[in-house]
Amino acid sequence: MGSFRVSAHEWQNLASLADRLELSIARNGPGSDGNGTTDTELFVTALLMQIPPGSSEVHIVDRGHPAPIIVGSHGAYRLPTSPALPLGLGNLSTTPADTTVHPLLPGQVIVAHTDGLSEARDERGVFYPIVERLADRFRNVPSPQPEDIVSFLQQDVTRWAAATEDDDQAVLALTFSDAPHE
Repeated sequence: MGSFRVSAHEWQNLASLADRLELSIARNGPGSDGNGTTDTELFVTALLMQIPPGSSEVHIVDRGHPAPIIVGSHGAYRLPTSPALPLGLGNLSTTPADTTVHPLLPGQVIVAHTDGLSEARDERGVFYPIVERLADRFRNVPSPQPEDIVSFLQQDVTRWAAATEDDDQAVLALTFSDAPHE
């Protein structure tokens, strides 16, 4: 996170920012977490998103992370991305990360989440169907609110999951407004 906070101000291009983060991880490994502790799996999935000022589109670089979901009155669907290897494993590929660009409409909510949410399992071992659950809950809701989506997911995945997992469960929900900024 520290590397992101420093680098995000220097690199406006998301693919270049991802490359910079890759370099930062490489400097801290392999086999070290930077604090003298051995870490044999030093990699991280990342979803870099940007809505350029004055724009009505989202730019996304996906480094092995679950793709974001769009929620609106139509229901919910995953935005297609061009997934690349997680940060820390980029040296295993010769293909650079691609940036995908998607238009956003007022009233739509972008939902990013960790795999701990989508991989929560019920008593039969079935993964939590996040897109379907969001579509069912918010279909025909004229302007879903980010806080309502986060609250729904928190309660719904808790009811779904057979047991509390050790995996992280984080959600970020953002909405876009075409109103002029003052």
